Amino acid sequence: MARFAIDVTACWRPQRVGMLTVAVELTRSLVAARGEDQFTLLCSRERPPALAGLDCEAVLSPYRHELALKTRWLPAVEAQLDCDAILYPYWPSPPKRRRDAPPAVVFVHDLAFKLRPGEVPWQQRLYMGAVLGRSLSDAAAVLVPSEATRRDLLACYPITGLKSKISVVPEGVSPEVPPGPLPTRLEPGFILAVGTIEPRKNYSRLLAAYRRLRRESVPLLMGDRPGVPELVIAGRPGWAYGDTLKRIKAERGVRYLGHVDDATLSALYRSAAILAFPSLYEGFGLPLLEAMAHGLPAVVGNAGALPELAGGAAIVVDPEDVLSIAAGLERFLSDASLREQLGAAGKQRAAQFTWERAASTTRDVLRRIAGSGAMAPAGRTIS
Repeated sequence: MARFAIDVTACWRPQRVGMLTVAVELTRSLVAARGEDQFTLLCSRERPPALAGLDCEAVLSPYRHELALKTRWLPAVEAQLDCDAILYPYWPSPPKRRRDAPPAVVFVHDLAFKLRPGEVPWQQRLYMGAVLGRSLSDAAAVLVPSEATRRDLLACYPITGLKSKISVVPEGVSPEVPPGPLPTRLEPGFILAVGTIEPRKNYSRLLAAYRRLRRESVPLLMGDRPGVPELVIAGRPGWAYGDTLKRIKAERGVRYLGHVDDATLSALYRSAAILAFPSLYEGFGLPLLEAMAHGLPAVVGNAGALPELAGGAAIVVDPEDVLSIAAGLERFLSDASLREQLGAAGKQRAAQFTWERAASTTRDVLRRIAGSGAMAPAGRTIS
């Protein structure tokens, strides 16, 4: 029997976003398949609502503010825990760990703050720049969601011994939620974009590409309706969204839904004709995986892990070229057989990615640390 702790202090946020989804679903799957292992959750003032029903011990912090959690409470509680390793599935381990703290396993989601600094809030650049290098050096093992992120991490942090610590843990598809009704006056067959309204998601170029298709009156046919279908955008306002959000709301043919619940998102994936995801950089790309799981063909950017995740089951475009994005959308809109072919291929590929498999790989890393104290060897890659 081994004893592990998981830092879920950042998981109290109510909205479903990428890193939070990873932390929540990975934690759920680890606890569900724990066997004789024991897990303790390190929480802010209360258990996160998404993890409230888990049958395991929880240690509650008197603080909710993230700075106090990272610099005051976590270092103190680490040293008091009687456990074999601590998993940090959201943020890196605390910037100053005590010498008697258990071994840390750190999940690095992407290197956007290094590779695309202009598209990341300055607070995140400052914090991650200050703590990630130390966290990587201190960690007993490092988890990444893709081979692309593994390469980025090694390129940005040439730390002795880091390569042997890294295991690739691809993310999974959450259990399918029964679809709710489509939003009012929304007809099936639309182009769907999912993601926070922020610079890295590249909405400004997507809007320009969509506008170009409409302006050129491309002779498209979606079912029985001629013309370019509606572009539907589902995502909460994020960092530096101001002008982009204004343009989204003002653009003809575009419908902005804001943040949607899981039932509505499921209905959107089922009813859309195409996913438009020309992101400038992703460490993995959960919206693409979710779309593929629903058999929804996708147009994706060629940066980061998206081509790796797509595995040939999507149209890959240059996300910095409006003409390339428009051409990718046009190919799908004008070719029903291509939509059907890549939709089926994507669904088959998505079946390889489950949270149970992610938890199994993570558990292997945790148990190796608990059993031998040695650094965990590199894990599998997306294939």
